[in-house]
Amino acid sequence: MPPAKRGPQFSVQDVIAAIQNGESDFEMESEDSDTAMSEVEAYEEWTKKTNNPMTPQSVIMWTSSPNQINTPSLDRYRWLKKDFISPNTDFSGPDITEDVISLHTPLEYFQKFVSEDMIQALVDNTNEYSFQKNGTAINTNTKEIEKLIGMYLKMGLVQMSGVRMHWETDTQYSPVSDVMSRNRFQYLLTSLHFVNILKVSEMEKKDKLWKLRPWLDTFREKCLQVVPEEHNSVDEMMIPFKGKFSSIKPHPWGFKMWVRTGISGMICDLDVYQGSVDGIRAKSELGLSGDVVMKLASTLPECQNYKIYADKYFTCVPLVVKLLDRGIHYVGTARQVSLPNCNLEDEKSLKEKGTGSFDIRVEANHNICAVKWYDSRAVTLVSSFAGPDPMQKIQCWDKANKVYVEVERPSIVGTYNKYMGGVDLLDSFTAKYKSPMKSRRWYVYIFWHTIILAVINAWLLYKRDCKALKMPKQEILNRRQFQADLASSLILVNTVPTVTSRSPLNAQKRPSSDDGSPPNGAPSKRSHPPLDVRKDLMAHFPVKTKRGRCRHCNKGSVCLFVHGWIYPPFASHWVSPHFPHFPPVPPTLCSPCP
Repeated sequence: MPPAKRGPQFSVQDVIAAIQNGESDFEMESEDSDTAMSEVEAYEEWTKKTNNPMTPQSVIMWTSSPNQINTPSLDRYRWLKKDFISPNTDFSGPDITEDVISLHTPLEYFQKFVSEDMIQALVDNTNEYSFQKNGTAINTNTKEIEKLIGMYLKMGLVQMSGVRMHWETDTQYSPVSDVMSRNRFQYLLTSLHFVNILKVSEMEKKDKLWKLRPWLDTFREKCLQVVPEEHNSVDEMMIPFKGKFSSIKPHPWGFKMWVRTGISGMICDLDVYQGSVDGIRAKSELGLSGDVVMKLASTLPECQNYKIYADKYFTCVPLVVKLLDRGIHYVGTARQVSLPNCNLEDEKSLKEKGTGSFDIRVEANHNICAVKWYDSRAVTLVSSFAGPDPMQKIQCWDKANKVYVEVERPSIVGTYNKYMGGVDLLDSFTAKYKSPMKSRRWYVYIFWHTIILAVINAWLLYKRDCKALKMPKQEILNRRQFQADLASSLILVNTVPTVTSRSPLNAQKRPSSDDGSPPNGAPSKRSHPPLDVRKDLMAHFPVKTKRGRCRHCNKGSVCLFVHGWIYPPFASHWVSPHFPHFPPVPPTLCSPCP
């Protein structure tokens, strides 16, 4: 005889909720109703003995009493089909632009993330490592390492298939080849080191990133000093690497890094994924993905209504609850298995209702909203502050009729789409102007990636300050111009300009016409050195050039232009608009440079 078919089982809290609210989403079967009603009768008998009213608090007392019946605790989540009431989420954190007074130079922005102390530590460890390895020190210094970084950034602007091509005769790139010889450049690359290997303990070597750990920790501290934005996204970032040998087992696409960024793409916190330790993976209530979000969110101030956005890999209800306890709100897509006891409509029924249909459930104990919306397919989102209201009208493409149709979209979907793309935006920034430098040491790839991240953070911080000062859009440097200016500053600041002749190309002159002007009628432009170079008080001596029309005034006056100086022909003194350390002299015919 086949076993009797059992209906759904219900816990005592479901029964109590049905009694108190007078409504329920379930109907009791005859077999299970006896069990459920026996629990209710036991609860009512307990309330009569203790004179406690029928409230959720009394249910908690009853389930924690010594005479409780063997029933599930109230820790499970109760999802009800009702309207979601959004809490007050007014942001109370600091303003990201309140301290902006003036702009800094690209080099000064970059040094906020790669400081002189970090460069000095890299120099010391590199000299020590070269002596330990070869018996002779490489004798590098901070200026040479700055030149190395500047050359790397220059290579990213003019990318070639190999590093050596920047020095070869047919493909020589003088802004790189004139700074340092190829052999010295490669010798520095092979000697770069970030820790003294003789002073590292065995306990520290259990960290798979111990060879890069001092640099990573210091760089992370610099990123944490940036005032975070209200909306933050958490996601993974891949560092390209195709090698097979490393202490960290790489992803097929490279190393994995967890990052937290603002909506602008500025990185605020990071952690390189190392995998399991000795084959053992630590277990926790939230799992690996939830622990990542909690770690990256732990550096956010509490109870200031910051918002975090993540995808379905990270989302689970216990994570939302823990963030809510710290005063941090959450929005993210979710899998159905990550929402226990949440019986949202299936995709088939939503599809029958048509595009734009949705279903909602609200967790009664913590006021968490779960919305399932159908567009071309069903998507589920969970939030502690955003719900379906107010509904939004959007245009969607109808494949059957090949026209755009107007459908309704819950507000939670629009909020997620608007603020989730910070990490993706950062990925698009890192893919540009990055030189594919190869190395046999796998951790060097992570080092160069942090250099690019520092450049991007410096540029985004510069743009934030420009916006606060309401600068015209045409005066704001784009990413390419910012990186070029930064690379030139790293190479030229505090150095005496020298002329090298390692290649016949250096002796070749730029082709010109008979009258000395550039060919094809192109206007002659003289590029000024970066502002950091103008102010470093190094070898700025006047150099006479031929007379020409003044480029700094519109009066058509003929002025003698030298390095950093303008000499009007009818004036009895030199005018120095480029150097503020010289005594200011009122200009006669030429207006000062910006």
